[in-house]
Amino acid sequence: MTFHIGQTIVHRDVQRDGRLLSVGAARVVADDDRGVRTWIAEGSQVMWQTTLTGERTRKFSLEALAAVPTMLAPDRWTDTSVLTLTPPGAAHAVLWFFGTDNAFLGWYVNLETPCTRWSGGLDRRDLALDIWVDPDRSWRWKDEDEFDERTGHPDYWTEAEAGAIRAEGERVIALIEAGRYPFDGSLTDFKPEPDWAPSMLPPDWDRPAAGVAPIGR
Repeated sequence: MTFHIGQTIVHRDVQRDGRLLSVGAARVVADDDRGVRTWIAEGSQVMWQTTLTGERTRKFSLEALAAVPTMLAPDRWTDTSVLTLTPPGAAHAVLWFFGTDNAFLGWYVNLETPCTRWSGGLDRRDLALDIWVDPDRSWRWKDEDEFDERTGHPDYWTEAEAGAIRAEGERVIALIEAGRYPFDGSLTDFKPEPDWAPSMLPPDWDRPAAGVAPIGR
């Protein structure tokens, strides 16, 4: 299936056991041979994993996560707007971050399993390790502590899979350092259609996940 420009879809982070960890509503900018490009405007609807009292669990340790019940709670995307490229079959996505004044802030490389496409959006499993890239293409790894903690845990990835995840990041770093697409300045001046309001979650945002691709596919 092909998404159409202006369509609202969801990006969903699916855990190994099929539970949804986060959901974000986004508007389709393009769907072509380079991948799906979507726009998350400031104020768009999201669902985050939280404790029952509403505390986000994003930075919880594995020990802390195992000790508390959690749920998905509604929220809004704040402070920035984001253009996301999900290349076909790739084990990463690239995000362009823009400030509230529309200034380009930098790229964020999210390492993840290749997306599973369904009628309402894209499902993937987040792999913790990320890369932040400044506008001058200087870069740094992010969340290495979280990545290391999860490596070898039965709910996450093996040592061998961790090597494949990091290797994917190193392939992207080669593109960054060479200034090749998508790090060649393309879309750093992106502007959404003026009538595009923040995206709202569609009725089927919580449809059961069909499954996600394995690590290292």
